[in-house]
Amino acid sequence: MLRALLVLLLLPSAARAGTIVGKLELPSAPERPAAATKGFLERVENPLAPVQALNVPKQIVIVVEGDEKPATPPQVSWDLLGNSFSRPVIAAPAGAEVVIKNASRTTHTLVAKEDAKLIPPGPINPTGPKSFRATDPGKVYTISDPDAPYLTGKLVVVNTQFIAYPDDSGKFEISDIPPGAYKVKIWYRDGWLERPDDSITVNAKGKTELNPKITSLASPPGAGKK
Repeated sequence: MLRALLVLLLLPSAARAGTIVGKLELPSAPERPAAATKGFLERVENPLAPVQALNVPKQIVIVVEGDEKPATPPQVSWDLLGNSFSRPVIAAPAGAEVVIKNASRTTHTLVAKEDAKLIPPGPINPTGPKSFRATDPGKVYTISDPDAPYLTGKLVVVNTQFIAYPDDSGKFEISDIPPGAYKVKIWYRDGWLERPDDSITVNAKGKTELNPKITSLASPPGAGKK
């Protein structure tokens, strides 16, 4: 009996954790209007190029919050691809090191609109990294390059390490979650969505299914400032 108990205590935490799997049920993507016709090119969008459909899943982050907090927050990577981020929005656990990797051939100088001291000064060269720590849960930072109008991303600091990014079909998975009750929050573009189904109970083993239905992509006013 004692031996069995010792074996149980020595098992990796992942063996006593569950996994959330699911797929978002999304409304139709909002239309993106064409840029106004002028005698010069828009700084934020080329009016001569076809209007691209908005990729809704890439604008979404799913977080699962509970009582258990990571002792050592995991490192968060965020890639620069050309003149844009690989994902327009990412989340980072409070205290985590955020590493921006420049996978483009262009040198960029990145700044956070809300805190000029967040990102160390100086350019980020091609193939080079730039790192900083996001310490305050609830903070939202707009990261951009003043010389590259297309390069803008949102960093949302959250109080959990359980974060998921849905694929283009809306499917997502979060693994190694300790059993218990959690609150589910979904960020879209500029704020948290208001949803009635905001709780889930994760089992000790196996998979727990979560298929959030999103009826509206409008976030409440000021949600991004919480």
